[in-house]
Amino acid sequence: MILSVKLTQLFLTLFIIILFLVNLAFAGISTAFIYNNAHEQAEEVIDTVSDNISDHDEHKNKNEWKLFLNAYLARQSNDAISLKTPKGKTVYSEDGEELFEKVKNHKNYNNVVFMENSVYYLRTAAEDGYQISVILNVDDLFTLITHLLLAIIILNLIAIICSIPLIKRFSRKWSQPIEKIDQDIEAIEHQTTAKKKVFVPKQPAEIHHLAQSFNKLLEYQDKAIQREQQFVTDASHELKTPLAAIRGNINLIKRLGKEHPEIIAKSLQYIDSESSRMEILFNELLELGRAKKQHQSIGPIDLVPIVQKESEILEQEYNTCSVYISSPTKIFYPIEVKDFRLIIHNLLDNAAKYSQNNAKINIELQKDHVYLTLRVKDQGIGIREENYDKIFDRFYREDQAQAFTGGQATEQTQTSNSISLSQSDAINKFNEKYGSKSIKGIELKNKKNEYIYEVEGFDSEKEYKVKIDAKSQKILRTKTDGDKKDKKRKEGSSRSQRK
Repeated sequence: MILSVKLTQLFLTLFIIILFLVNLAFAGISTAFIYNNAHEQAEEVIDTVSDNISDHDEHKNKNEWKLFLNAYLARQSNDAISLKTPKGKTVYSEDGEELFEKVKNHKNYNNVVFMENSVYYLRTAAEDGYQISVILNVDDLFTLITHLLLAIIILNLIAIICSIPLIKRFSRKWSQPIEKIDQDIEAIEHQTTAKKKVFVPKQPAEIHHLAQSFNKLLEYQDKAIQREQQFVTDASHELKTPLAAIRGNINLIKRLGKEHPEIIAKSLQYIDSESSRMEILFNELLELGRAKKQHQSIGPIDLVPIVQKESEILEQEYNTCSVYISSPTKIFYPIEVKDFRLIIHNLLDNAAKYSQNNAKINIELQKDHVYLTLRVKDQGIGIREENYDKIFDRFYREDQAQAFTGGQATEQTQTSNSISLSQSDAINKFNEKYGSKSIKGIELKNKKNEYIYEVEGFDSEKEYKVKIDAKSQKILRTKTDGDKKDKKRKEGSSRSQRK
C-alpha cells in the first residue's frame, strides 16, 4: 500500500511538472509571436511613410504633417508616429508628442516599453535623411494571450483533478505485483515457505521479465547451495571409512603395541595405505566439487594420444578387457588435459568394471565443425530407459544389488532404500563388538535380496568375522578363530603326528 501511494505521488508530480513546462513553452511562444508581429507592423509603417515622402513635403506645416502621419495609423489604436526632417524639424501624429514624451521617461527592454497598464513597441529608423519613429500599442495581443493562458491553466487543473483516480489505478497495477514479489522474497528470506520462486505477473511486461530473471537467479543460487551440501555429504561419506580404519589401528597400537610389537608394522602399513587413499579421495572430491570454474584462455590439444594412453592403462589393469578405438589420427579441441583425462578414465573404468570377462569396449572420438563427440560402448548391464535421468546423479549405479565394488570408497554408490548402513557404520558395529581391531576386509553381499556386510578383523591373538544386516543394522553372526599361537602349535603337533 505504501508503494502504491508513493507511485501515485511520483506520477502526479511528474504530470504537474510536464503541464507546467507545456504552459511555460506556450507563454514563451506567445510572447515571441507578439514581439515579431509588432516588429513587422512597425517596419511596414516605416517603409510606407518613407516611400510616400517627397522633396516638397519638407515645406509642409505642422498640421499638414499631422494629417500625413495620421493616414498611416489605425483609427482605433493608441499608436503614434514621429518624423524628424533633414532640417531638424520634428512633427508628430495626433496625440503623438505626448505619448513619445511618456515613453522617454520609461526604460526600453529590447524595443518593448512597459508603461502604466499598457505595453508598447518602439521602433526607429532613418530613411533619406528623415528619422522615423513608430510606437505601437500591443495591449490587445497581450490581453488575448493572457486569456488563453488562463484558460489553459484552468484546463490543466481540471486535468490534474481528473487524472488522480487514473494515476492511482495505474499505480496499483504496478505496485501490486511488486508488493507480491516483495512478500515472496521476504517469505523466502525468513524460510516461511517451501517454494523458492517469486510470483510472476503477466503484466506489466517489465515486471514479468524482472520476476522471471529473479527466479532464474534463485534457481541458480539454490542449485549452488545444493552442490555445496552434496559436496559436504559426499566428503563425509567418502572419508568416514578410511578415518574409522585409521583410528581403529591407532587404538590397536595404543592398547597392544607394547605387548605385541609385531602388530605395529602391519598397522602402520595399513594406516599409510589408508592415508594415501584419503589423499586420493581429497583430490577427487575437490575435482568433483568444482562447479562452473572460470577458465583462462585454453588452447586446443590433441585428444587422440590421451585416449590411447588411458586405454593402455585400462587394459593393463583389467586383463580381461579389450579396448578398440575409432578416431582420426589427430583431433584438436580446446580443453584442459587433466579434465579430459579424468573424463576418459572414469568412463573406461566404469565400462570395464561392470562388463563381463573378455568384454570389448569401443571408443569413438569424432569432431565436426560444431561438436566434439565421444562415445564409450561396453557390454555391461546397461541402464534402463526409466533411469536415464539418474545418469549424472552422484554415486548412482544401475545394479543396486552390487552397490559396493572392490572396497574403494570413491566407487561406492548409493544403494536402494533397503540399505541404511554404510561401510563406516558397519566397521563401528564391528568395533563395538570386539573393540578397535585392524580391519582386514569389508564386503557387502546380496543374498536373496538381503544385503549383508561381512567384516573381517584381527589383532595379534585372534581373527574376527562379523555378519551385519545392512537394513536392520543387527549383528547376525560372529566368528572368532582361537589364539594364533595355540593354533600354530596345534598345526605343528598334527603334522608331527602325521609324520
